[in-house]
Amino acid sequence: MRNDHQHLSPRDWVLIFEAADDAPSLLISCSAARDLWNEGIVAWVEHVLGCPTCRQVARGQERFIDEHFDCSECLGSLELVYSIVEEAEHFEPAVVLELERAERNLEELGALVFSDAVKEIRANPFYQQWGTAQRLLFAARAAWHRAPELALHHALLAVVVAQELDPASYVDLWIADLEAKAHAYVANAYRILARFPEAETEFQLAEKCLQRGVGSGQASARVLSLKAALLYDQQRYSEALALVDHVARMREEHGEIHELARLTLLRARVFQSSGQPAQAAQECARAVEMLGSSPDPQLLLVAQNNAIQYLLSAGDVKGARALFDQLPHMPEPLDELRRLWGEADLLRAERRHAEARGVYERVRTGFAEVGMHYDSALAALDLAQAAYAEGGHLPEVRTLANEAAIQLTLAGAHSEAFAAQGLLLKAIRDDALSHALIVQVRQRIESLRPS
Repeated sequence: MRNDHQHLSPRDWVLIFEAADDAPSLLISCSAARDLWNEGIVAWVEHVLGCPTCRQVARGQERFIDEHFDCSECLGSLELVYSIVEEAEHFEPAVVLELERAERNLEELGALVFSDAVKEIRANPFYQQWGTAQRLLFAARAAWHRAPELALHHALLAVVVAQELDPASYVDLWIADLEAKAHAYVANAYRILARFPEAETEFQLAEKCLQRGVGSGQASARVLSLKAALLYDQQRYSEALALVDHVARMREEHGEIHELARLTLLRARVFQSSGQPAQAAQECARAVEMLGSSPDPQLLLVAQNNAIQYLLSAGDVKGARALFDQLPHMPEPLDELRRLWGEADLLRAERRHAEARGVYERVRTGFAEVGMHYDSALAALDLAQAAYAEGGHLPEVRTLANEAAIQLTLAGAHSEAFAAQGLLLKAIRDDALSHALIVQVRQRIESLRPS
């Protein structure tokens, strides 16, 4: 290696790929290179090193030096470019530069009301970029459960950006898939907001876009996975299960184990809601096995906690205890709250009500402090169950029922959730409270929570 070798940054690699206007990108310099790109960096580099066509293109780049392919630091930067390109779901490295600009675009558009933001997108080519659409969708996904109205705003703007993209620059088939993704994200935001008719309309638009798209199957799987969640929320369980099974086959064909685990967890919820908790627990166990070596500890914890809940629903307290005792303390505060929630449920099932009450209180206040109000409301109702089971404690139950109503208000819960909560408060006022009613109300409110 030459002494004056300069390591390439990710941006350097992108500039190399885009340096010559009249030369094809090094990434897609020949059909074999295009095919091997999906196989990973090692296979692609091995091809480029031995391919005369690719080497000729490489030599045409002023900043390119062959020995960069022999440098681990340079290859590390190239690997980062590939990961960003993969996340942005487009084959051109130029989208890396677009994502840099997209951060500023997101801030600028976020400062505008929706109608003004749409006008800016349609009038200013600077916003009409693939990276801007994807950045809006990243933001929408991040806000789904934290701020669904904001998620809807971002996703609707992403639809506008996708519709304004130039097919000559981004390929019409890819644009169609991106627009399908955007409509599906809009639909999911509507689902979370319980605006089901609008969600159904957006899914219809997404599926029409898919018909114009690449047809790879992965884009369809993403849209249909979200549609399955809508069917579940609409309590159309048989349809949801059929769609989950269909998408799972698609994910399995592509070896997408992480996404397959997510679908397995949704299948488990369908079984639980259909009154089959033992089957639901088995599905969770499958998901846990899939996620055994997953870098996503949060999803693994969800699978384990759900398995505990379903085992308790099936009356298998010993099995639930055995599974819980395998769970380590979680380093992330929210993950630890969820682990504690499972512990409190288990303690209550073991009739250790005083201990359960102490843990529920930590969970209830913990979620309230971080603004997770729906979780706080459900934990308050769990605490009310434990208090009632321990010996009545009607003043405490009344206080907790009122606190749950406050948290549901802060969470923007559905009107049906307040109707169920109203039944509980009325029973307390009429001195007609029962443990079964608390359980029934809690289950109803949980079922109304968007998934």
